[in-house]
Parts: sequence; C-alpha cells; structure tokens
Amino acid sequence: MASACLLIVLGVLVWGDPCMGRAVTVLTPVGKIAGASEQLVVNGRPFGISRFLSIPYAETTGGQNRFRKPIQKAPFTDIFNATQLPMGCYPGHQVSTTAYGMFLNFTEDCLILNVYVPHMFERNASLPVMVWIHGGAFVEGAAAIYPGEGIATLGNVILVTINYRLGMFGFIRSASGDLPGNQGLWDQHLAIKWVHNNIAAFTGNPDDVTIIGESAGAASVIFQTLYAGNRGLFRRVIAQSGSPLAYWTIHNGPNADALMKKKSCGGSPDPASCLRALAPEVLQDEDTSPWLPIVDNDFLVADPKDIVFGNDPSTAAARNLFSSVDFLTGINDFDGAIQITSIWPSILGYTNIDNFTLTQEKFSKVVVPITVSAAQPSVNNETADVLGRLMDFMYTDWSRPDDSDAVRNALVDLSNDVPFFAPAMSTVEGHASLGGARTFLYQFSVAPTTHTLETPSWITGPNHADEIQYVFGYPLYSATPTSIMNTGHYTDQERLVADALVTMDPNKPMNVPWYTNTTWPEYDIKSRAYMQLSGDGATAGSRFAARRMEFWQHLFPAVANTYDCHPHAQGPNVPILVGK
Repeated sequence: MASACLLIVLGVLVWGDPCMGRAVTVLTPVGKIAGASEQLVVNGRPFGISRFLSIPYAETTGGQNRFRKPIQKAPFTDIFNATQLPMGCYPGHQVSTTAYGMFLNFTEDCLILNVYVPHMFERNASLPVMVWIHGGAFVEGAAAIYPGEGIATLGNVILVTINYRLGMFGFIRSASGDLPGNQGLWDQHLAIKWVHNNIAAFTGNPDDVTIIGESAGAASVIFQTLYAGNRGLFRRVIAQSGSPLAYWTIHNGPNADALMKKKSCGGSPDPASCLRALAPEVLQDEDTSPWLPIVDNDFLVADPKDIVFGNDPSTAAARNLFSSVDFLTGINDFDGAIQITSIWPSILGYTNIDNFTLTQEKFSKVVVPITVSAAQPSVNNETADVLGRLMDFMYTDWSRPDDSDAVRNALVDLSNDVPFFAPAMSTVEGHASLGGARTFLYQFSVAPTTHTLETPSWITGPNHADEIQYVFGYPLYSATPTSIMNTGHYTDQERLVADALVTMDPNKPMNVPWYTNTTWPEYDIKSRAYMQLSGDGATAGSRFAARRMEFWQHLFPAVANTYDCHPHAQGPNVPILVGK
C-alpha cells in the first residue's frame, strides 16, 4: 500500500502523497514504529503534530480467526511503516467506500489504531491520553473518519482512535457457543491494553488514560467499565449520547440462527465453519438489528442494569471497576431526532421529515405500543396496556391534545427519552450512588450551523452526533473550515464552542473565552447537578427534565414490576436505532 499522510488544505483534511513532514520513529515494547511529524495551523496558531497511523494491535480476523476473540499482534521484526491510510472493518451491511465523506476501503485485517501526538518529539513529556471509540450502532463506522489533530494539539493530549469489528463480524453468538459473541468488545479491550502497554513510547502517561466515545461508542466505553479485566487500564470515561442501559445497545440471547439460515449454513454439520468460508461481502446483511453486545458470562457477566444496580457477589468485580473510574456523560437536546429520520417514517407513513402530520390517535395506537415494547420488552399484554396508558397520559399536552405540532413534539420527547435521556440519567444515578469516584453530567444545547446527520428543519437544536464536530475542534482548522465530518461553514460563536470543548476539564475552572471561570458541578444523588453547554456559555443546572426522568426511573419500572404477574409475552418487534 502506498505511503500516505494527512494534509491540511483550506481546512479540509485529505490524504496525500508524498508526506509533507519529517519521519519520526519510536521504539515501543512491540518494536519500532515509524510515523511522520509536521507543522500545522489550528485556530490560527502553529502546532507540531506527529501521526502514527494504521498500527495493528491484533492479528487478522479473517479466515479461521473470524468470529473469534482477537489475538494480540506479534512484535514487529522490522520497522513498521505507520504512515499508511487506515482501512475500516467491514460494516454489518453494504456501505459505499465513499459513505463517510472520504474514500475508505474495508478489510478483515482491520484491528488497527492511530496515534496523534501534539509535538514533533523535540521535547520530553508525559501527556494525558484519550482513546476514542467510534459510534455507528455497532454495525458501521471507522477510526479513519475522526481526524485527531484538533483534540491533540489544542488539548495537549495524545489521542488514539481505534477500529473494532462490526455487525456479525463483531457481535455474532450461537447457542452452541462456537460463535462466542462480543468480539467487538474484546477488540476494544485489546486496543486499550495495547495503549496502556505502549503509549509511554509516544510520550503518553499510561496511568492517565481516558476512554471516550459517542453513541454506540459511548455505550462501548461504559461496557468496558463493566469488564473487570480492564482494571488499571484507564482512569476516566466520557460517554456522549449512549449507555448500555439503553434498549438498543444489548441483544437478548444468541443471534446467529437467522443469519445461518439466510446464508445456507443452518443445515451444515458445522455452521460456524460454513460461515467462516464465505466471503465477507456475502456475510453482510441489511438486517442490522441482531448485532449488539450480549450477556455472555465472559465479557459481560450479567445484564448491565444488574451490574450497576445489583449486589450479587458474581458481579461485584465489574461493579467495583465501574464505580472506581471518574465518569462524565451527557446528551444532546435533540438526540432523538435521529429516529424522526431513520425509524418513524416507515412506521408512521411519512416521507417528508420537514412537513408531516401526526394525529393523537396514531400517537396513542402506534407510537406508544412500540415505545412500551422498546422500554419494557418482555411484559404481558395487560401490563403493556397499563404502561401504554401511563405513557400516553405523560406525553400528551392536555392544553392542546389534538394539535399536530404538540403531538409531533411528544414524538420527539419520547424519541429523546427512551433511547438516550433516561438511560443516561440511570447511568449517572447508578455511578453516583456507588460513591467510588466522581460523576459529571452535561446537556449539550448548541444549535449547529450544519448538522452532522440529516435533521428536520423544525428541530431547533443539536441532533444526535452534532457535538462531535466541536469536541474534535473541526471549526478551528481554518477561518472558513470544512472537514470530513461536516462541510458547513462555522460562525465565530461555534469556534468559541469548539475551543471550549476541546480544552475543557471538569476538574478545573474553565478559562477559555466562552466559559471563563466556570466550574463544573459534580453530580450526586442529592443535588443532581449538571452543566448545560449552550451557544452562549455554560450554566449549572439541577435535576435535568425532572418530571420525565422521575417517570422513567421510578414510576414506569414500578408499575411494570407490580402489574407483570403473568407469564411474559414478547411484545411487537422494536426497530433498532441506527446511530452514527
């Protein structure tokens, strides 16, 4: 593969050849790794940056290694060329090689990571480290689509972005156990372990590692805190708009049978070997709903709710790790807008996301039953009916119950609360109640100039994934920047937002123009304090969306447990969120 490097051209991150920087080689415990250093301008200031790209942390996952736990990469016998264009892991369904705003090839030899160092090795340092785990509903995404120069340079941290297996490649489990499940979570664990063991060679501090992710990546970083084998590998966790306590982040039971039948392997004497013999493109399937983490009694010793809120001795080690790391999580004002464009159109029969009518009757008879089934999937019909009546009452604007805009707003509130807001609140409540480390919560309210994902015109704030462009500092690359993730032009206010988010530290008073001398309050079960991050600055608040969160955390589960005294019956099929 040809050598390549990142160039900054009018603020656009592109892959080019030849590289414009000088070569730099580091000696790590796994051998010599050669990257490239160069000067670049971010936010009008010159910075040195060193990049080490496509470093393999595991052996290929193709052939007989497909569907198995990852195998640690053998040490390099020669200098490894870390200037190569990163490739992506095969998505769970067919995705264009240009689907992510850049050309990206896919391979099963995909377990690589990229290291961004905020200097040119002209000085000694021991820098904090951040490990980014991308989102994509566990079926798509790649490390390559998240350029790390902004975080590294402005935050003066080492950023590591990682690939992990997706879809059936990363999350298939058979009833026999031949296909173990959670392969993608094991990949993430091995990448984090690689960082711990090798990052000192890149001037990183292995004892100061934060794992950070968004959407499925946010759920992933919390999943990593629920695996006791990660003890000592990281100190902090940042989870943006995702939690393993959400229905869309975990699958109930083995998930391989349908794929085996569809790919004509169901009748084979060795179905697992049959699947391993197929080309990866043949395995891809448009049904992405089964491919999620699963309770396997290995990586996940129990359901995440039982780990976080339980007291069983078998889950104690996982719960102790979860409680021992500093934890920051939050949501975007309109995270649920992703469902307005991806899930509800086919169910409710609208095609124009900017102009559709939703009646109260359709909300009550279609939206509510599906949402009950998502939130409480294994209740009997009587209980589902009671829960539906409660939900209908809770989300109806009784001052204008037949107003289409009010009903549409109720759809947004439900789409926010069930997949995102309520799981986030439950997770911070669980973490804070354990009392082992600090807990922080945010609400992101910045209305972007350009949304990352398709968004209805009547949505007035940030959709799912809209915070990523600021967290990665994309508005700061040039005066009129564009980026791989967002091709919009940014305002001065958005540049202030990006400067604040890239450099903020909840542990210290913030001292950037947008958040001067603002102190982030710590969340506890009494104050329930959080930070709202808006276009005008930061404001401390208390008891986020208190009435609705009280409903989801206490009333809804209490009623479900009280009334559900009959044998369980699986409710209607629930569409799975397609996050980015």
